Amino acid sequence: MNNPDFLTIINKFFVNTGRYFVAVASILTILASGFLIFAGIWEFINGVPGILDFLFRHEGHRVELAVHFISAIDLFMVAVVMFVMGIGLFELFVDRDQSISYPHWLRIRDLSDLKEKLIAAAVVVIVITFLKHIVMWEKPLETLYFGGSIAIVIAAITFFSKLVVGSESHKMKDEDTKQ
Repeated sequence: MNNPDFLTIINKFFVNTGRYFVAVASILTILASGFLIFAGIWEFINGVPGILDFLFRHEGHRVELAVHFISAIDLFMVAVVMFVMGIGLFELFVDRDQSISYPHWLRIRDLSDLKEKLIAAAVVVIVITFLKHIVMWEKPLETLYFGGSIAIVIAAITFFSKLVVGSESHKMKDEDTKQ
């Protein structure tokens, strides 16, 4: 098999050059997470005058203050998710020789690890969105429907995580122990 056919050569070319496209996607994802962190900081700073008014003049509404800060937390969480995804893509596709030492919580061995981190972070972002909705509490029936729909989504994500991602990671761990 010293003489590979034309399709094999093309396939190797796409695999080798594809990592550069993933590198661009990874870098852009990490940059986008930085922009979201700045947006969260801006949201947080915009809430500070409301806190000062509330503390010193007893003016303003606590609900509006809570929404400001929950919105900032939401932006920070989405930024962290994007950062982890960007680093994970880089780690999986670009840094083949593992030349960068990552902390244990950021180590991603395969696509299943990346999926698990994405699913866990998505659930946290969904819960924060529901918390923001609860704080603004205007229509109880709509809030009940919203909470129910979020519960269904989280249940579906959990089921998917256990069924698909969990079985993939168990297969990988079983293969690692056999070697």
